[in-house]
Amino acid sequence: MSSESDISDSFTMSAKVMAPTRKDRIKPVSLSKEIHNAQHLYREARELQQRAFQGIAKGNPIDVAEFQRCADGIIDSLFRNQDALLCISRMREKDAYLLEHSVNVAILITIFARYLKLDDATIEQLATGALLHDIGKIQVPNAILNKPGRLTETEFAEMRKHVVYSRDILMKSEGISAVSLDVAANHHERLDGNGYPQGLKDHQISLHARMIAIVDTYDAITATRVYKDGQTGIKALKILRKDSPSHFDSDLVTQFIGAVGMYPPGTLVKLESQKLALVLENNPAKLACPLVKVFYHCKQRHYLNPVTLDLAAKNCNEKIESAVDPAEYNIDINKFFNDFILNA
Repeated sequence: MSSESDISDSFTMSAKVMAPTRKDRIKPVSLSKEIHNAQHLYREARELQQRAFQGIAKGNPIDVAEFQRCADGIIDSLFRNQDALLCISRMREKDAYLLEHSVNVAILITIFARYLKLDDATIEQLATGALLHDIGKIQVPNAILNKPGRLTETEFAEMRKHVVYSRDILMKSEGISAVSLDVAANHHERLDGNGYPQGLKDHQISLHARMIAIVDTYDAITATRVYKDGQTGIKALKILRKDSPSHFDSDLVTQFIGAVGMYPPGTLVKLESQKLALVLENNPAKLACPLVKVFYHCKQRHYLNPVTLDLAAKNCNEKIESAVDPAEYNIDINKFFNDFILNA
């Protein structure tokens, strides 16, 4: 005969099994329905970063719970429609790298973790750690952090310390998880042992640290900073491929490409017809054929009435020639995005 404790334990285990996952309780929506909410969430995440940096400068502790709530909002949005926040994250502002980078990495690692089918708790801890992974940069002198030219060896050594600063800040923060701490402390470790700060190698680097190494590098390559112009997503993916398996896990890089696509939403592409288009949505079945908004003719150098085009459609003869830099055509991609996507 079963005891009361056995029955209670059985009920508890059953409840855990039956608890709805994020995927169960969140229903997908269209890009147009999620885009404004995504913009609001992105703005809130940036503001949280700003407050945290200001608080640390004053000696205040990190409110981990606030970052966890922010991570939850981001994850929910990505489960509703991952292309919305991914698109918003590509509309970068000049001189905002420090605030935007960690938000972008949180978005990317959530998409990556979801693609890998990691559990809800792990995804939340990864996103929280990503939001906090560069928090130690507030202790790096601004003259080094924002230097427009190449850093000296001494300056680079100081810049590298931001990982240690982040780790130390988070170790003192109440409520930080082991996963969140891991990604913050080890996002610059590399498989060949040439990373920092510990020079970890191969099996010493966890799955989570391998993941954030990829997404952190990808966002850094595609961002415009004081000392360099951003490169296209395709170029960033080629660099990740080239540096695998020496720096990055080859299998994970392949999985990451599947997660974000060859031309992530927000990418400006040139079609073979010499028209420019903004990528709106990925097509998981055909990574080279996303949904795009055509709006400019390269040869004639004039804007067109924006038209949405599904490059995977059977009757579509358009193909992507390459990803391009908006500056090449003197296009303010942020203005186009605001005028024709957010205000559509």
